[in-house]
Amino acid sequence: MGFFSYLRSSILSKIVMAITGAILVLYVIVHTAGNLLIYFGKDTLNSYSAFLHSLGPILWIIRVVLILSAILHIITSIKLKFENWGAKPTKYAVKKYLKAKFSSRTMIWTGLMVLCFVVYHLLHFTFRTTNPQHYYPEFYQPHNAVSSVILERFDVYRMVVLGFKNPLISLVYIVGVIIVGFHLDHAIQSMFQTLGYNQKHYFPTIQKCSTGLAIIIVICLISIPISILLGLVGGGI
Repeated sequence: MGFFSYLRSSILSKIVMAITGAILVLYVIVHTAGNLLIYFGKDTLNSYSAFLHSLGPILWIIRVVLILSAILHIITSIKLKFENWGAKPTKYAVKKYLKAKFSSRTMIWTGLMVLCFVVYHLLHFTFRTTNPQHYYPEFYQPHNAVSSVILERFDVYRMVVLGFKNPLISLVYIVGVIIVGFHLDHAIQSMFQTLGYNQKHYFPTIQKCSTGLAIIIVICLISIPISILLGLVGGGI
């Protein structure tokens, strides 16, 4: 229980929220950039996936950091939410509700929905338990091979295409990503506020940038299942 002793301090809790939130936001940006490699073709996406798996222990360190960040972020957010509810006088409830942004008011709920979406995403593309029939190995010859050596790697491109060719799966991802966008918008603003960057002469710019980044990420990610459904990507599979 000593590991979570920081929860006794609201200041430390907010700092942990900001740091873990920053780590998760950075991961979402990098993850989005990696997913967009699907537009550069099968070999590019599969090579990127093979590179990540070749990192070995480093990849597991990254995964552990992300998992710990997510756990701390969830636990701390719930604690702060209950603390916030308990601190608000009843007579100000309506006034505060009307002033708050939609993304802010629904932060705890979108966070729980994001968690469910992430679990499904991991079961689908990482652990490959929801649709194991989409898993295929790919046999290829490296560009720098000096002989006719044929190697085997995971065909991520085919798995993604086959997955998103299912309209129901694509719909789940599109809705899930939009929810991530709402959560991300307020999360970035909250992070800057927690770190003290909330002065009125430049915080509106931070708000616009966070909303802009959230919109860009949403558009980039939902464009993938939409492109596959329309046959613009992976049409030959």
